[in-house]
Amino acid sequence: MAKPQPFVHFTKSRSWWTGRITALCGATEEPGQYETDTWRLTKLPGPRCPACQAIEAQNR
Repeated sequence: MAKPQPFVHFTKSRSWWTGRITALCGATEEPGQYETDTWRLTKLPGPRCPACQAIEAQNR
């Protein structure tokens, strides 16, 4: 059985000191433990976070 891929979050902020990110949905991750949409222009490595997508749609 295939391993489920983690969600790809929309980055809200990133700490330059620690590398920790905060996503639009409020999820936080330490450096090296997350996938974001930042430098992916064509194909994302997994499904987008539904909560981040909803917040992004409201902000448009």
